[in-house]
Amino acid sequence: MTSKRYQVFVSSTYNDLIEERAEIMQALLELDCMPAGMELFPAANEEQWNWIKKVIDESDYYLVIIGGRYGTISNATGMSFTEMEYRYAIETVKPVIAFLHEDPSKIEAGKTEGSSQAKKKLEQFRKLAEQRLCKYFTSPADLGAKMSRSITQLIKHHPSPGWIRANQIPEDHSQEVLNMKKHIEELEKRLRQVGLVEPAGTEKLSKGKDEFSVDFSFETKNAETAKNGAKYWKKDGEFDHTFKTSWDSLFTYLAPDLISPTSEYRVISRLNQFIEESNSSYFATKHENQKIYNIRIYSSSFDTLKIQLRALKLISIVDSDKWMLSPYGDNYMTKLLAVHKV
Repeated sequence: MTSKRYQVFVSSTYNDLIEERAEIMQALLELDCMPAGMELFPAANEEQWNWIKKVIDESDYYLVIIGGRYGTISNATGMSFTEMEYRYAIETVKPVIAFLHEDPSKIEAGKTEGSSQAKKKLEQFRKLAEQRLCKYFTSPADLGAKMSRSITQLIKHHPSPGWIRANQIPEDHSQEVLNMKKHIEELEKRLRQVGLVEPAGTEKLSKGKDEFSVDFSFETKNAETAKNGAKYWKKDGEFDHTFKTSWDSLFTYLAPDLISPTSEYRVISRLNQFIEESNSSYFATKHENQKIYNIRIYSSSFDTLKIQLRALKLISIVDSDKWMLSPYGDNYMTKLLAVHKV
């Protein structure tokens, strides 16, 4: 009987030395996983970067443990090699999970960053990791336990080719396995390229800076004074309004929330916030001194928006009703929102 093993690239900024590494090693080995990365590059530098990427490419899964340090910084990018590894793993569509210390303030001072700049970069890195699959831990023992459960689920939901010893592969299956591995590599390469090119068939669709009319309703309240002098708000009326906005404006407002699966209820809530912010001048002029509340996008506008973003291949619907950026949508969001050099 063949036994499949998985190579797991582990990167860490959590310096509890032997205790931490022992917990990680034990958790991975008990799951028939082969750790890579943590011990191979004790002092990452520019010359080793291509080698690091090669090891990540050959790994089945990528784990990052974020503690109290940001890590060695690359002169070329200004980012730590740990963050560069994490971003590269995401870019190459590698199954990724981050483990973040639940309360960095409790980490010993000697194992945390000293400068304000490094602390700021570490906090930004934590926020980046929190946008995707992540778990929080409090100690090396807690890290090992949560890592075991998390990797088991990661393997279950994101199957990988893994590794099988050559002497365990039946001769009549060896060529079949090699062909399947090659086919998987080709599919993964095609998947990475999907996000870089505008999908075919969207050329004639309304998009980008083209305008879209959004219909919504809202209610107003007037300020009143009770007999005892107390102030209160009294319902005044219900109104309808329509305004125009661009597809890019709508998309960039929603996109950061869609990096991970987001419920349709949350999407609608964000759209109502967008409507409120976009119509602040209208409310101030037409409903001066009134309280605006219960803003709701019309279902017809919402359905059109949902269909259009799907038609433009910017989003996909997962788990029946959750919105998530497609590979192309993720790349398009980055182009629109990333900060460019002046």
